[in-house]
Amino acid sequence: MSTRTISYVIFLFILIYLFLRFVLPYVMPFALGVFLAFLLEPIVSFFVFRFRLKRSWSALLTIIVLLAVFSYLVFLGVTRLFNEIADLYQYFPQYYADIQELTERVLSYAGEVSGRLPGPLQAILQDQWNRVYEVLAKVVSGAGVVIKALPGVTVSAIFTLLSAYFVIRDRAHISRFLRDLVPAGLFQTVKNVELDILRGVAGFIRVQTVLIVLSMLINVAGLSLLGARYAVVLGILIALLDLLPVVGPGVVYVPWMVYEFAWGSAARAVGLLGLYGGVSVFRQIAQTHLVGKELGLHPLETLISLYVGYKVFGTIGLAYGPLVAIFVKGLWKSGAIPREK
Repeated sequence: MSTRTISYVIFLFILIYLFLRFVLPYVMPFALGVFLAFLLEPIVSFFVFRFRLKRSWSALLTIIVLLAVFSYLVFLGVTRLFNEIADLYQYFPQYYADIQELTERVLSYAGEVSGRLPGPLQAILQDQWNRVYEVLAKVVSGAGVVIKALPGVTVSAIFTLLSAYFVIRDRAHISRFLRDLVPAGLFQTVKNVELDILRGVAGFIRVQTVLIVLSMLINVAGLSLLGARYAVVLGILIALLDLLPVVGPGVVYVPWMVYEFAWGSAARAVGLLGLYGGVSVFRQIAQTHLVGKELGLHPLETLISLYVGYKVFGTIGLAYGPLVAIFVKGLWKSGAIPREK
C-alpha cells in the first residue's frame, strides 16, 4: 500500500470521526428520515402501481399504516407490562424488606471476612464494591436521563417522519437535483456507496432486532421454566440491558443469584447462572456471525469494527463501527480510494 493511499485513508477516518462526533447528532432525525424512506419505498411503490395512487398519497398512507402497526404493538406490550407491574406492586413491600435484610447480612458478612484478610485483598474487595456502586449509580442516573430525553425523542420522531414523507414524495426531484449537483462520474460512485450504507444500516438493524427478540424469548422461556414470577417483564428488561455493555444483564442476574443462594433455592440460583451464561455466550457468537453475514464483512472485520467503534465512541460505537467499515469498504471497491499501481 502506497504512502498516498495510507494518507488518504487516515484523512478519510479523521473526516468520518469529525462527522460522527460533531455533525451527525444535529442531522440525525433527517438521516433517519432518509433511511426510513429507503425502507418504506417498496410499500409506497406497491400502492402507486397496484392502486394507482399518487406518490404523495401513497407516502402518507404508508406512514399512517406504519404508525398504526407500531402503536398497536406498543399497546399490546404496555398492557402486558402494566398487568405484571401491577401484580409486582402488590408484593413490592415484602420484596423490598427481603432485599434490605439480605443486603444487611451480606454487608455484615463481608465486613467480618474483609477484616481478617490481608491488606491487598481488602483493597481489591473494596474496589469491587466501589464498582458495584458505580454501576448501580449509572443505572439510576440512566433512568433519569431516559425520562428527561422523552420530549426530545418525541420531537426528533416527528421530524424523522416528516422528512421521510418528503423524501418519499419528492424522490425523483431530489435524485435529479443531486445528479445535477455532482459530476457524472462521482455521482455513480456516491450512489453505489450510498446503497451499500443503506443496506448495511438495514442489515444492522435487522441483526439487532433479531438479537433482542431472541434474547427476550430465551430469557422469558428460561425464567418461566425456572418458575420465576414476572418472566415477561424481566425478560424484556434483560434483553434491553443486553444492549448496554457497561451495564448488561448481570445487573439483574447477579443480585438475583446471590439472593437465591442466600435466601431462596440453590437449584434456582444454579439455573439462573446457567441461563445468564447461555444467553451471554449466545449473543456474542450470534452478533459476530449475523453482523458479518448481513453487512458482508468477514468475522474478523466485524470484531475489529465493533471493538474500535466501542473504544472510540462508547456504546453507540457498536453501531458506528460496522457502518464505517461498510463505508470504507464501499469506497475501496468503487475505486474512490487511490490504490498503488
